[in-house]
Amino acid sequence: MNSQTFSLIGYLSVLLWLGVPALWFLCKRFPWACAASLVIVLLALGLAKINSSYHVDRIAPDLSQQQKSAQELADAKRKAAEKARSEDVADVRFAEDGADDFLDKAGLDEADLKYMDKLDSQAEPEWKKAKKTRGSEEPQTGDVDDLVGGENAIAGVKAETLEKQEEKPPILMSEAHMALAHRLDQLNLSAIKVMILLAVIMLLVDYLGRANVYALAILPLPLPSAWLAAVTPVPPVVQRPRQPRRTVSDELAWLVKRGDCFVYLTDDASSAQAIPASLPRLGKTSRPVEVLRVQESRLIDDTFVFEALWYGRACFVVDSADRATALMRHLIDSLNKRKAARAQVRQTVHIVWDLARPLSAQEQQDIERLAKATGFSLFITRPSPSSP
Repeated sequence: MNSQTFSLIGYLSVLLWLGVPALWFLCKRFPWACAASLVIVLLALGLAKINSSYHVDRIAPDLSQQQKSAQELADAKRKAAEKARSEDVADVRFAEDGADDFLDKAGLDEADLKYMDKLDSQAEPEWKKAKKTRGSEEPQTGDVDDLVGGENAIAGVKAETLEKQEEKPPILMSEAHMALAHRLDQLNLSAIKVMILLAVIMLLVDYLGRANVYALAILPLPLPSAWLAAVTPVPPVVQRPRQPRRTVSDELAWLVKRGDCFVYLTDDASSAQAIPASLPRLGKTSRPVEVLRVQESRLIDDTFVFEALWYGRACFVVDSADRATALMRHLIDSLNKRKAARAQVRQTVHIVWDLARPLSAQEQQDIERLAKATGFSLFITRPSPSSP
């Protein structure tokens, strides 16, 4: 293969997309690996297009060998013709004859003269022909305009001439190497497009696989819970570690950004007050979800809380241990009824337990069983005494 098949930019594009699969093996350990692979393969596409437009398209066939062969063939034909007719013409040499004028054309007929002129024109290079006709286009009058180039010099240099002079010279190579360069260029572009598709798929699979894992989740997005559960099911019970990734208020904001709803049960009034009256699903203000305080209105009963959570209409905060315990019992009873009807929520609902009193083993078992069947999830913020 010719070394000028690709430019340095083209070879760099090949190296970039060839290294992308190595990043896919690191996706599980490093959350940025899949995103980096997509960025790298997009960069490779840009470099490949530059190589295609500014290098491969400049490749032209090298016709010097063909021209040389044609010149040699024309010379051979001319010599053969001269040799064949040398005995039929007068053997006369004049002082002004050149080295190639040994054949006196006066003795040739009209057909022979045309044949010899044809051979002379084939053997004569193009630059010599142009030289003969260079000054024969217009008659010279001898005035100043003719001496400096005539009317064309006054008109100035055409812009097209300058553009042609600024173009880079073509890259000459054999026709076989030229065809190979174009095939490899198309193959490079096609391979990069396939790698882009695979990189997008890997990024989506990696994101969906992390979304329901507390320690690995990145960048919450309001996606349907069915998409997330298709790769990794939402765990019915999540125990917040002793060294959490976020504060409790940030944890609740994270759940809303996932498109989910929550009911926050706590006995700490300061923690309850830290939760804002609304939380956005996108960005900092877009599509806010209302957060209602259960103690602030007598109209908010347990049935209203459960129905609003089931249909994803609002989130709730309970800052009383007694009220939280009563609401938990109502949630368990209501979930039993929905489980019997084989009903499930469309978007995950999180029961956030942030009380000093830990859940009993029976309560946790009931919630785990019901949550798995209905699409709820229990999020325990305070580690149990037996947890590591």
